[in-house]
Amino acid sequence: MAVDSNVVIEKINNFEQMFVLFSTFTHHPFIVCDEETFDDQIYVFTSEEMMQAFAKRFTADKYHLRGVEVKKEMIPSFFKSLYLLGVNAVMVQDEGAPVRVQLSELAEKPDVSALKRSLIPQANPELQLTGLYFMQELMRPLDRNIEEKKRLQSLEEDMAHYLLNSRFVVTFDVTAVQGRWDPTKSDENVKVPLVKTKRGDIYQPIYTDFGEMQSFNRFNKDVRLEMTAVPYERLSDFLVNDSRGFVFNPGGFNLILTREQIAEMLERYGEGTVSSREESVETATDFASQEENDTDANEIEGTDADVMEAAEEI
Repeated sequence: MAVDSNVVIEKINNFEQMFVLFSTFTHHPFIVCDEETFDDQIYVFTSEEMMQAFAKRFTADKYHLRGVEVKKEMIPSFFKSLYLLGVNAVMVQDEGAPVRVQLSELAEKPDVSALKRSLIPQANPELQLTGLYFMQELMRPLDRNIEEKKRLQSLEEDMAHYLLNSRFVVTFDVTAVQGRWDPTKSDENVKVPLVKTKRGDIYQPIYTDFGEMQSFNRFNKDVRLEMTAVPYERLSDFLVNDSRGFVFNPGGFNLILTREQIAEMLERYGEGTVSSREESVETATDFASQEENDTDANEIEGTDADVMEAAEEI
């Protein structure tokens, strides 16, 4: 017998805590597109044991997952935050089989369109969702066959559509600047934040939205950052000499693109580009450049901002 979602919603409102499946690599809830309903859904559980038992079906397929406990007082804000990831449904397992509940029944939807249009983007759920799907798949340690490579390339193409049509939050460290920073003037006290990967490679962190920027820099209380929004086609103008490229959402899906890959994405997926997928099933982004390249919020460094002339609002 089907369980009334209203019964489940009432139970959720009385949860003291719940457990959520997260992707180890994306630092966000593990998202699955349902094959029948096409809902973009996450999974929550009332016990850690249920979560661990359920996760085996995915870990057997080499998805790297972890469990996160969400306390009662954080549950409402957690559900609301899912809108910013493009999630529209929640699979809840309490007793028996999981029950699907639409996110709209759990939290009021914010005006996402207005958040996207703001001077500094406050949301980019389409890029978040496609980026999470792509990175979840890319980071599975597989020796992929042709069909699996085609699927991965399809996910990259979905992500690239939004990647190439987005504005990104680029930050500048103005902690040492006296008074208000004037981005139209050169100032040796302005630094460009950099992150070092576990391999020792240097990248510039950039973000899909203000929330990702704020989350990644939450421990840097003494750093004063200024922001600008930059479209993808102008990102290369903001690369400093010390940087190998950009890491998109280092506290989130953590997509690393080198200078060469930034250009290749434009060549492969830009408007008017003739696709060569018939000849190749390789992606522009490769597993090797991502593997073991987690960035650490505590490893932020800085370099002189030698691109100040490009720092105006766009």
